[in-house]
Amino acid sequence: MIHFLDRCKPITTERLYLRSWTVEDMQGYILFGTDPDVMIPAGLKPARTAAEAREGLRRSVNTPWGFAITLRSTGEIIGQIKYQDDLTRSYVESLSVAFELAKCHWGCGYMTEALRAVVRNAFEEYDVDLLVAAHFKGNERSKRVIERAGFLFDGYSVCGFRRFDGALLDCVNYSLLREEYESGYISPRRFFS
Repeated sequence: MIHFLDRCKPITTERLYLRSWTVEDMQGYILFGTDPDVMIPAGLKPARTAAEAREGLRRSVNTPWGFAITLRSTGEIIGQIKYQDDLTRSYVESLSVAFELAKCHWGCGYMTEALRAVVRNAFEEYDVDLLVAAHFKGNERSKRVIERAGFLFDGYSVCGFRRFDGALLDCVNYSLLREEYESGYISPRRFFS
């Protein structure tokens, strides 16, 4: 398990600035954190009240490995992306990546750009052996983002996640090995004899 000593440093891309959340970011959080079309496909309960939105923002602020995704041109918060412990592996330096993007910014390539940036950051700044990402069965938008960022299909987890409403969801899993990131080629490890 990777343990960062402190918050992740900000990341700049062509169109985005990824930075830590602050308590002043409520309006940005509300843009996606209250939207069922964004949160439910991510397995998260959308905030329905101001108190729930404050709690969601508090969790984001207290996530040292998380980033508010902002537009460089305006500073507007459009979503979030974060590293999490990879709970599917043992004794491997691996991280999971999760993300949410405000619906009004879907289809612009922002999340693919953000995910590629955190992939680069993980492999170039930290001693990570691999990164993993997943989406729930049927979430084609997340599938496209994950695949465009270079992740490769790793298998299914039947009943891999219990959502806030009790629904058991099947997960589609992906990974990207350090050697694949560095070489640009699919690792022979993926081909079992």
